[in-house]
Amino acid sequence: MPDQAKSSYTVAQFIVAVDGLSELTPQSDQLPLAAGHASFRHQWIGWLKEYLTPGYYNRQNFVDDARTAYQRLNNGRMIVWLNEAAGEDPRIIQAAIVAMEKREAPQTEAMYARRVLPWQGVARLLFKR
Repeated sequence: MPDQAKSSYTVAQFIVAVDGLSELTPQSDQLPLAAGHASFRHQWIGWLKEYLTPGYYNRQNFVDDARTAYQRLNNGRMIVWLNEAAGEDPRIIQAAIVAMEKREAPQTEAMYARRVLPWQGVARLLFKR
């Protein structure tokens, strides 16, 4: 049965969970990394630290909720890395990578990644500790 202990997490809790993950992931390490980032973990933490501010994207709406942040992210590769680093089954990670293939827009990649890797699954893995 899924962990029912808590269903909502803050962005600060999300940052702590991401910071505790390994940077090394066999499948995600094969995906292109955005320029200026040392790792997908580095990219996640930087994005989350700016999430509750206007930041680079000039955000106007701030919702201190980890699930909302996950749903708003437009980077499928980051979604795949997060799930792999959190311990998702390698076959599911591979299915997400295949689902993203040949999707040109980042938003479309992210949409397909989330279809295979929904928030509930990664939240269970990230916050089980």
